[in-house]
Amino acid sequence: MKKMKCDILVIGSGPAGSCAARSAAMTGLKTIIIDKKKIIGKDVKCGEGIGEYLLPYLPFKIPRNQLKWKINGMFFWTDNIYVERTEKRWHGYSIHREEFDKWLSELAIKENAELWTESELIGFEINENNYISKAIINKNTKQYEILPKIVIAADGSESTVLKLLNMYNPTNGDLAEVYSWEMKNLNLYKPHIEQIFTGDFTPSGYAYIFPKSKKVANIGIGGIYPKHKMRKYFDDFLDLNHVKKQVKNAEYVIEKSKPAIWNDITDKWIYNNVVLTGDAANQNLKPFIEGILPAIICGDIAGKIASKICFKNNFDENQYTNKVLKKLDIYFKNSKELQMYIGNIFNKEGKEKYLQFFSIVTELINYENILEINKKNYDE
Repeated sequence: MKKMKCDILVIGSGPAGSCAARSAAMTGLKTIIIDKKKIIGKDVKCGEGIGEYLLPYLPFKIPRNQLKWKINGMFFWTDNIYVERTEKRWHGYSIHREEFDKWLSELAIKENAELWTESELIGFEINENNYISKAIINKNTKQYEILPKIVIAADGSESTVLKLLNMYNPTNGDLAEVYSWEMKNLNLYKPHIEQIFTGDFTPSGYAYIFPKSKKVANIGIGGIYPKHKMRKYFDDFLDLNHVKKQVKNAEYVIEKSKPAIWNDITDKWIYNNVVLTGDAANQNLKPFIEGILPAIICGDIAGKIASKICFKNNFDENQYTNKVLKKLDIYFKNSKELQMYIGNIFNKEGKEKYLQFFSIVTELINYENILEINKKNYDE
């Protein structure tokens, strides 16, 4: 078994992992990224939407050729009531994750990060101080022992790092189940508008149509307390009159079903010499679990924090949290509030919860009135 040392070992080459590796490698530290996939970004399970409002916070500019489809607003539907929000803050883009993730990994490689594909983390050795002293990696048919100073866990909502550390214990409601497909040959209501639906056909969550082009969209449904198979909810959603017209001649292309992180799995972002980022740290924004751009921002910060730990041997989690909040304070604050309120709504019985959710996510009511709305029955 081949042994090698590195300063930073990054698990996962999605947006958080590649950006963490890039910023760590920029400091001159030996940085290795590993990913199970042969082709970075291939068949990534994602809605592929990004919000334009977050672009100014990125550590680098996204080139125009990566912004594949312009989104000019959002359409919300419940109980035959609908609202369209087309103000600037509702604008965004659709991206293609295979191209986008490959581009991000190339940014890391340009800074001398080393990318290992077809490489899977299978075990850790922990020293007497509860630090990871060794990572066991299967790469193709060979096994390697990597001795890192810092491990960055950027391996998503089903984090292998957390599982190996016995820290992955989600309870009911921590993960949302998502059933989703990329579909083509659609007759989209408005190809530059994202659509959100909620009602009895959703399992305490919402359904969506996220356009990727004039005839292609990611269509799915997700929820935190499903009582039936997700495919049943999905079929019921497709049977809505407003949706049925759009998918009448649809062809299924790629399934994108997955669990999505809703509640925190862990209570910290740094554990000894492990730094969490991206979905492994629940660094997405609610209510739509928007994770791509937050992962870039937080991953970049995670790599810088990991570098400081290497140079100074100083494990200060507050520094990490403070840097993230300095960038995205208002967004994470609102996200936490919405996560709490919406979680409480969807834990209730009765169809008024869908109107309550609708009122909140459309911003038809102010945050100050959320508690009042939560007390109202369906007729009110």
